[in-house]
Amino acid sequence: MKKTLSPLTRIEGHLSVETEVRDGVVVSARCRGEMYRGFENLLVGRRPLDAQRITQRICGVCHEVHGVASARALAQLYGIEPPPNGRLLQDIILALHMATDHILHFYHLALPDYVDFAVVLSYRGRDPALKHLREWVRIRKPWLFVKKVPGDYLSEPSQALPFVAHYFEALEVVGRGAQALAVFGGKVPFTHAIFPGGVTVELTPEKAAKVSEIVDELYRFAVTTYLPDVERLAGIYREYFRIGRGYFNLISYGGFASLGEPLSRPGVLINFEERPFEVEKIVEHVAHSYYEGGLRSFREGETRPAYGKAGAYSWIKAPRYDGHPMETGPLSRVWFSQKGRALLLKRLKTLKQAREAIFSTMGRHLSRAVESVILLEFCQEALSALDFTQPTIVTVNPEAAVSGSGLGLSNAARGELLHYVEAERGRITRYQCVVPSTWNFSPRDAEGKPGPVEKALEGCPVRFGEGLIEVGRVVRSYDPCLACSIH
Repeated sequence: MKKTLSPLTRIEGHLSVETEVRDGVVVSARCRGEMYRGFENLLVGRRPLDAQRITQRICGVCHEVHGVASARALAQLYGIEPPPNGRLLQDIILALHMATDHILHFYHLALPDYVDFAVVLSYRGRDPALKHLREWVRIRKPWLFVKKVPGDYLSEPSQALPFVAHYFEALEVVGRGAQALAVFGGKVPFTHAIFPGGVTVELTPEKAAKVSEIVDELYRFAVTTYLPDVERLAGIYREYFRIGRGYFNLISYGGFASLGEPLSRPGVLINFEERPFEVEKIVEHVAHSYYEGGLRSFREGETRPAYGKAGAYSWIKAPRYDGHPMETGPLSRVWFSQKGRALLLKRLKTLKQAREAIFSTMGRHLSRAVESVILLEFCQEALSALDFTQPTIVTVNPEAAVSGSGLGLSNAARGELLHYVEAERGRITRYQCVVPSTWNFSPRDAEGKPGPVEKALEGCPVRFGEGLIEVGRVVRSYDPCLACSIH
């Protein structure tokens, strides 16, 4: 029996998930990106520095991440290297954005799948904060209490109310993170301060102190509230350490090396076997995507739409590494981080879970929280390393008739991010993006291998009818961004 979740809500972009269900279990799934945007094509013919601005508009959630990836590709094209302050500032902006994005994902995008927020409306206790919250919610947030799809939500007050309270606290925390980003980035979203040669901010002790104060606030929230909340939810929904497994494959480009030793190192994990990362092994399949052509490297070919192509069912391409579908995300970076892996495995042990449990719905949530902690610790160290007497940027001539190519490998909240640019006489001739949700939500490839999310949905139980709450939980554990994947 076919059951479809369309559109999947609380994500960026339009995703449809079609499942085949037998005896109450998903036996196969197809993820459909239902929109075409064409950013790679509209950049052709423009000046290279235009990409720095335009690619940030790929997404309204993960904007700075495209700015940093594009800056790194353009820096290689122009043959420049940002000064130490420039590298530190780009990493701080990236880490801050990713950490706050993780908090937003758990509380505001994923948590409504597990908690019955309506419990606060019936609260009759004496806690003034919860009484105030009840009245505030009744007036301001009625959409949280629209009838939900059937499911096993937390509705017992002692379990649910702390999550509800932290949902609203997290709104303030995420806002504070945006303020810090604006101090160094000039504005949020779509910062104008990131450039190939660094960051244009006027660096002062006052600005660094302001950002440091906010980073400390975010860190306290991540350590005392976010990570414990994820562990508490995982302890209640323990079965989700077995649901959403998928492939045992991960890909990491490494990242956050401005302090010397990278926070996460490059590498791939294939069937739990670690291998060195080789960027040239990345190719994109379009056999089941609405594009012309076949197998190709990110350095080759054009992105020509072909809606209605026989056998195609998605606007998302199908990246593969050495022929393998690869999961990317916080899990991939934490696994290839000495600090992150140690913390993750310690938390898993506390929850009485084996290491294989990281490949699961709850494993992804736990990895995301762990990464927030280590990213904010990185920010604290990087802020201390800034030198207020030194420049933050090496400038380039925007009118230069530059020719050549540049590759930018970077990170985003949802996984690893690649930008590639070619230019001739000061004009872009090719631009390619391979983004996290393209990896995770890819359709089948030319060999018929399902994408990572399609594979992870196999074996997912369906117990509560047409709402497919269990399917939604698995899918949202990847923090989908369809705006990026159908760029």
